[in-house]
Amino acid sequence: MRQGFIKVAAATPKIVVADVSQNVKNIKQQIDEAVRTGAKIIVFPELCITGYTCQDLFLQNKLLEGALDGLYELVEYTDGLDSLIFVGLPFQYKNKLYNVAAVINDGRVLALVPKTHIPNYGEFYEARYWG
Repeated sequence: MRQGFIKVAAATPKIVVADVSQNVKNIKQQIDEAVRTGAKIIVFPELCITGYTCQDLFLQNKLLEGALDGLYELVEYTDGLDSLIFVGLPFQYKNKLYNVAAVINDGRVLALVPKTHIPNYGEFYEARYWG
């Protein structure tokens, strides 16, 4: 921190719909780049682990389990990093599905923050999926 400022990075990795493995790989590359440039807060897009446009795939256990595995992989990858990292994923809790931002720091998940304003108009049919 210099003069009371913290460097923040808004990262936009290339996302492949429903390809958690590739998305996690791309997220790791962007984490490396942001850390290399001194970012202490790194923010990724909504649902970046799976992609936003998975539609009914969000209802498939294979995708949800893969997303959780991808989160665990990113958590392990951040062990030893002094940056606060936000990544998005679908998360199932008590038979409800949530669009969450996972807050990661130094190999730990600090929080899972669910999206609260769920649009349900025009091309957005999010109420179909999210708790």
